[in-house]
Amino acid sequence: MILREKKERQIQAVISKTISNTPIHHDNNWSSLLWQSFRYCLIGVANTLIDVLVLSILLWRFPTTQVQILVIYNSLAYIAGAVSSFFLNKYWTFGRKQRPTRQEVGRFLLSMALEILSSNGLLWLIGNALHPLLADAMIWGNVSKLLAVAANTVLSYLLMRFWIFSSGSHHRLKQQIPIHSALSRSTRDELTP
Repeated sequence: MILREKKERQIQAVISKTISNTPIHHDNNWSSLLWQSFRYCLIGVANTLIDVLVLSILLWRFPTTQVQILVIYNSLAYIAGAVSSFFLNKYWTFGRKQRPTRQEVGRFLLSMALEILSSNGLLWLIGNALHPLLADAMIWGNVSKLLAVAANTVLSYLLMRFWIFSSGSHHRLKQQIPIHSALSRSTRDELTP
């Protein structure tokens, strides 16, 4: 009976020690996800400003009322914002500290191509719809652009979160040890003579 009580106390001590020493990661809780989304939105605002600034400069320097030319300007402006987006999101939003990998760059380039197609498609539709309503090329181009950006933001976040920078989050998840595994392993190791 005394041996059994001693073993139970040892098990409780090991469990208590293991719980206090087991790292508990909060990467997947709501506050972490909300903070990450907030950072993504802040960077999105900065990149949108870059994007719209480049588009405005192009519209100011080379005014047009042709949707086809607006789509070309949009592509150039989008690329300027996307390059900034890649680095700011990689290092700040998603916390990847290593240099960009070929896989990340490849995924990003493919994602950017899809986003440009999506953005240009939305811009084409919105630009054609707004053209009769807005005579000023600068206002027409920028309003069309901002509406297309708003519609394209969700696609961009999902591609970055779950595809471009996904390998790092999977790696971190693999490093986390579930608490029940840590308890059973520590208990077994400490109780085995």
